[in-house]
Amino acid sequence: MNDIRRPLLVLVLSTACSATAHASLSALAPAGSAALEYSRFARAISSAREAVPATKQGENAPRARADGARARASVVAVTGPGAGQSGYVHYFLLRLPDGAIEHQIGVETEEGNIAWSFPDIGVIVSPFIYDGAIEAAGKSYEVTHLYGVRPFPDEASMAALRKALPARIRKLTERAIPYCENDGPQSACMSCLGFVMRVLFPGRNDDYPEVPRDFAARVTAERYTTHDLLLYLTGLLHLPTREARLQRLNRLTVPDQMRADLQTLIRALTPSARVKRSEARDTAQNAPGASAVPGARNAPRNRL
Repeated sequence: MNDIRRPLLVLVLSTACSATAHASLSALAPAGSAALEYSRFARAISSAREAVPATKQGENAPRARADGARARASVVAVTGPGAGQSGYVHYFLLRLPDGAIEHQIGVETEEGNIAWSFPDIGVIVSPFIYDGAIEAAGKSYEVTHLYGVRPFPDEASMAALRKALPARIRKLTERAIPYCENDGPQSACMSCLGFVMRVLFPGRNDDYPEVPRDFAARVTAERYTTHDLLLYLTGLLHLPTREARLQRLNRLTVPDQMRADLQTLIRALTPSARVKRSEARDTAQNAPGASAVPGARNAPRNRL
């Protein structure tokens, strides 16, 4: 591990590329049981693997609208690639060769492919996969697509992302960056979450993602995950209580699988308004990957 010896604001990305459920499963479940399997996976957040990229404030990345606007904006979610979806963030269920189950996330390209950092391959653009296996380094990784989501609610930010996306992806793929769980500050290797964050929120002068203020301010724990990113992209991270988040979710038009997963995450990670304030604070701070109430401080500098 190396110290970050720069005056940076640091958050920790929990990757690999998400919470990991170490369930021993002999074969990829058929599509009909994917929802049940994933719901079990989503609840197993306590076994998250973690990595540490740094972030600092800057001006280069497209920004979401004014703080809190996401909590009022509509959400566009999809069940596969499609026209006009360049830049959409897609969530997959990944079964590792040892049977562990993880999130794998990537960004849809203009051609309908998926750009990501994949285990034993690294940063690459692949044909979009709904349900199948990817062979890498003599091992088989089984992949099931879950859903995709538009990353910015306003058209100006989406237009900027679509325009810049090919160059951002090309910049990373041409460097043949390998995959890793511990995403280093110099981008010598990259996790799937680290890749997506760099594509959506690129650093101005280096490879650190510039995490939006309304995201960073709402992560209680020193580490954030693909769960936090999903809550952020759907405008649920901005709301302080379980009840408020569930009410917003009920108003959203999203795929059934996404709705079920978000319900699971909200109930697992968000304190109820009926919990005493001190208990809610303790719950949020102690829950692995927990999302914050407004006003939470950013994490201090940390080690890789």
